[in-house]
Amino acid sequence: MALLGSLNTGASGVKTHGKSMQIIGNNIANVNTFGYKSNDVAFEDLMGNSWPQGSAVTKASNGVSIGGVEMDSSQGAFENTSISTDMAIAGGGFFTIVNPVTGTEVYTRNGEFSYNKEGYLTTLRGGLVQALQVDRLTNESKGIPGSLKVLGLVDAPQPTGTGQRGTGIKIAANLDANATVKDIPVDPSNVLDSMYNFATSTTVYDALGNSHAATIAMRKRPDLPEQIDPATGQPIAGTGVSNQWEYYLMFDGASLGQVPGVMIAVGGGFMQFTDDGKLIATTGGSFEAQPGGVGPDGQPLPAGPPRLIPQPVDPDTGVPQFAVSFGGGTPIVLGVHLGEGYNPDDPRDPRTGLDGITQFAGHYNVIRTSADGNPSGNLESIYLQDNGTVNGVFDAGYTRAIGRIVLTKFDNPGKLAQVGDNMLVETLGSGKKVTGEAGTAGLGEIRSQSLEQSNVDLSEEFVNMVETQRAFQASAKTVTTSDEMIQDLINMKR
Repeated sequence: MALLGSLNTGASGVKTHGKSMQIIGNNIANVNTFGYKSNDVAFEDLMGNSWPQGSAVTKASNGVSIGGVEMDSSQGAFENTSISTDMAIAGGGFFTIVNPVTGTEVYTRNGEFSYNKEGYLTTLRGGLVQALQVDRLTNESKGIPGSLKVLGLVDAPQPTGTGQRGTGIKIAANLDANATVKDIPVDPSNVLDSMYNFATSTTVYDALGNSHAATIAMRKRPDLPEQIDPATGQPIAGTGVSNQWEYYLMFDGASLGQVPGVMIAVGGGFMQFTDDGKLIATTGGSFEAQPGGVGPDGQPLPAGPPRLIPQPVDPDTGVPQFAVSFGGGTPIVLGVHLGEGYNPDDPRDPRTGLDGITQFAGHYNVIRTSADGNPSGNLESIYLQDNGTVNGVFDAGYTRAIGRIVLTKFDNPGKLAQVGDNMLVETLGSGKKVTGEAGTAGLGEIRSQSLEQSNVDLSEEFVNMVETQRAFQASAKTVTTSDEMIQDLINMKR
């Protein structure tokens, strides 16, 4: 019976090392497969026989088997490509893919992506790459992961914002503190260059995507001393005016459905600065009609141009807002950011008063003038950021984020099951999974125009192959030797 057991032991070695050679051969065959992870074989001995030895019992193994095959999830090297949809992961995450037929979720490290006929980003086999939507105003991810539409994407027009979440018109500039005060009053129905000191323009968009040139004009107000209390002969605190400017939001009459070539102020407001030129606060403003008077001979005098009076700022946005009716249509509300301001009397105020409009001696200098919003556009191309954000370049001349690739990581990625087509599926042994944005929770970062090479080490595989071959030969020799011994035992009868 012992000789028959040796046959089984040798046979188990032949069978097991034959399977091991298959796994080694599979690793070598996939040395050029992008995203492939090599497999390591773990051997274990089989339950042994009991052998009496005096008063004790000795157990001996009865062969070998494969205890398990584990995937080596270590990072592979990167290979640069010229294809914008090629991606590689630097870290421990996996691309999240949904099978379009079964709806099941699978995972891969192979970032060779393309498009299907509907224009969605897919694997070469048609699996749908999962991504999050991106809020176009805050640039934050939103919603749940879904398929990412790329080809044929048409972007609807977006009007310039109301000031919420950083939208609207933004200006950063320095106003010359030594500017001359203008003595010509502002006529909002026909604003002339002589009525203000400085101006800057930017492009805003209405609800249909039409563009309009918005001009913000700044006018220095005269410094006035504090009024004197006639009863005491002392100045009345807070009645003086200094370091103040007016601003006006203006459009050409053609944009407002009025006379072309005439600049019309749709609103305005006030800016207050410290003595050292930092912005304290901005307010909104509205125009108040000035009625005509009566002359010395009793004749009626014409009404003067409307006067700008302060209005409180909307507390929800914290910035002045102005309703503008482009072309006589439904008004849209535009927010104007001129700076956060700060409280010079509060040393704990984290604001600086330097992030928007300032008033220092020197030339008028515009640092930036911008506004959000865009016309409708068709997607022309994409490019990727390390956090997985897919940015679309549109033919209307603007760029925005159209999605953010999601990654998934596992506590024990070596126990993921390989199911072909470079895909992996979750198993009980792979542990808890976490899905999220690249660059968070240890998911890794995404490299654009790169692919991860196989992590197969050919030198190590060749060594394993030689060792496996020798073990297979030795196991086969055990079988032939045991057969000869059994034959000799049979021949003893003769």
